Amino acid sequence: MVKLSDILRKAQELKTKEKTGLISEAIRAKEAMSDMHEMKKIYEDAIVDLRNIMDDVLEGKKITGRRVFSIAERITLHLRVDKNTLVSFINIFGFLGETDDYLYSHSINVAILSGGIGMALEYSDSRLLNLCVSSLLHDLGLLKIPENIIKKPGKLTKDEFAQVQKHTSYGLELLANISDMPESVQEVIYQHHERMDGTGYPEGKRGMDISESAKIVAIVEVYEAMTHPRPYRGEKIIPYDGVRQVVQDAKSVFDPRLVKKFLKFITPYPLGSFVLLNNNEIGRVVLTYEEQPLRPVVEIFFDSDGKPPEEPKRIDLSKSPVLHVEKAVDDSLL
Repeated sequence: MVKLSDILRKAQELKTKEKTGLISEAIRAKEAMSDMHEMKKIYEDAIVDLRNIMDDVLEGKKITGRRVFSIAERITLHLRVDKNTLVSFINIFGFLGETDDYLYSHSINVAILSGGIGMALEYSDSRLLNLCVSSLLHDLGLLKIPENIIKKPGKLTKDEFAQVQKHTSYGLELLANISDMPESVQEVIYQHHERMDGTGYPEGKRGMDISESAKIVAIVEVYEAMTHPRPYRGEKIIPYDGVRQVVQDAKSVFDPRLVKKFLKFITPYPLGSFVLLNNNEIGRVVLTYEEQPLRPVVEIFFDSDGKPPEEPKRIDLSKSPVLHVEKAVDDSLL
């Protein structure tokens, strides 16, 4: 089979003939961002700003909550402008490859995805902003966990995991250094590892005893962690399998109502993911429909014989009565 990198290069060469590619398609569809560089800068600036905030907090400096709200405002603004492009950016570039950045990129990703659920729940502007702020700081306590545990490449021991579990309490301690925080931040920091069936920590809370914001972050954090590499787990799973795991867990550990909202925002086949069609063609998802998440627009990269098409080819599965997605494909295997 022809290498995917060769096909991507060919697609770039054909750009002057017909604009192709994930980002340009999403931007054209939503008529939002001017180009990918702007989105990349927004994302990277948010990581830098969050890192600076967390560094100051860890050093014991007193900071104003305005700094955190500034990041949240940028995220919620761009979610409203073009949530699909922002989420697709997470799927493609959500982990920047630097071990030291994993906590910050994870926190930014969780804030973006939680914000999406908040939008699906039709939260008011102020409540959506508070949810985003809470998500940005949900893992604040990890700053106090020893680096040799956080960056351990293998499975944690029982004692090491017990240390990690303390990050919910550590987070509340560090939060005292940030002024003017909404109540939801404390709830999310302390409760985001609680589960509906009482199997979570630190208190084994159940159902209605867990705040809605913490339930949202719990769903999103699990999905984000599964679909992005981490120091202790170099491999990731594809978004489809991440969504499937969340749906499966909705039977016991997650709030089913919120999982439904999650599925409204996070499609099983997000922009940029690769899929196998029932005619054995393989393509990349370039456009999705909220009302028909299982029938996206697909740009074909390999035909049924495993060869790249001679001309650019796109299929809108929402308009095709015969073709459908057979399964998601891990692009690292192409």
